[in-house]
Amino acid sequence: MGAPGERGLSQAEDLPVYVLLTGCKKNAGDFLIAHAARELLSKYAPCKEFKELPSWLPVTSHLDIIRSSKALLLCGGPAFQSGLGTTIYPITQDLERITVPIISFGLGWKAFPGDEFDRKTVQPPASAQLLLDRIRNDFRYAGCRDYLTLSVLKRWGIRNAVMTGCPAWYDPQWFDQPPRIPEKIRNVAVTPAELPRFNHQSKELLQLVRDLFPEARRTCSFHRGWVRDEHTTGTHAENALDLRAYAEKAGFDCQDISGSVEGMLRYEDYDLHIGYRVHAHLKFLSARKPSFLIAEDGRGRGALEATSSCGVCGWQTSLPAACCESLFPSGKMLRFVRRRFGAYRVPQEAIPCLGEMIEQEITQGFPRHQGSLAVIDATRTKMLEMIRAMPS
Repeated sequence: MGAPGERGLSQAEDLPVYVLLTGCKKNAGDFLIAHAARELLSKYAPCKEFKELPSWLPVTSHLDIIRSSKALLLCGGPAFQSGLGTTIYPITQDLERITVPIISFGLGWKAFPGDEFDRKTVQPPASAQLLLDRIRNDFRYAGCRDYLTLSVLKRWGIRNAVMTGCPAWYDPQWFDQPPRIPEKIRNVAVTPAELPRFNHQSKELLQLVRDLFPEARRTCSFHRGWVRDEHTTGTHAENALDLRAYAEKAGFDCQDISGSVEGMLRYEDYDLHIGYRVHAHLKFLSARKPSFLIAEDGRGRGALEATSSCGVCGWQTSLPAACCESLFPSGKMLRFVRRRFGAYRVPQEAIPCLGEMIEQEITQGFPRHQGSLAVIDATRTKMLEMIRAMPS
């Protein structure tokens, strides 16, 4: 283990290394991304040694490490949004001194709600132009995690963008293994929504799971925990505590798995996941196990569409894209109006539709889940192609 804020597989300083910028603060999903990236790189990359640095801090004090490496990998997460280059991967001020290739390793686009209007109109942050130029020019692949991101990047002129999926899609120990279809659902993991606007819908989900699986062990898992701190606002902590109390009253065990990857790895003990957390969904799929995702925003929508996996959208926009374009010529203006006045809604039919889908999949032997695994397997080819092409 290196110094604080720095991790690596080895202390050997004379071996070629990659430097990974990872977002491991509190969210268990970020720890899973880093864990999955390490597994992929250690097995398939030309260089087997690498170091990790925190993606939210400037890299000025680590420039010697970066400049002596083979490449700087921006490792997963919703990077393509406001703040890229300043608060998200804040490396713009050091770009001229970073002489090794900068590689997008399964990065994603984030927007709320993340509908078609957002996809068609969102513009690259002005502060990110120099970093985007490096992603465009440094390496022949700019790996992104879903087709929504691919579409946005192509519109931004990132011609080398390719859809590789997120590193969390993949777990080499389960490559080419058959689907792991449970004979009986004995253990169910549920992940409630992070955003307070989905509080009531999350409670509907807990009721649904209780009714569908009355004899199963049911666990409600909080990827960011329920404690207010520098990474969790008071509003979000209060929402999580309210959902925890509701879940416990409904007979669920509740667990805080924030702060490490260990809770994500314990999902191996469960037969099924149902919920809002994208990386719980991806963890189950990477282990060939069934999962149902409710999309909170464009990240969830992107994951569902890219993997062709089971789930529903937890929100709907009140104004169609065509109507938005005619009323508001400025995308920036419309995004302000929608955030201010809530031109989207949480549909009442989402959870009943999800319940119907779950019952269909169980009755039919999870055919859509098996189709999703075929999509992930096919996409894996592009991910491994990119990894094997990394500088050596």
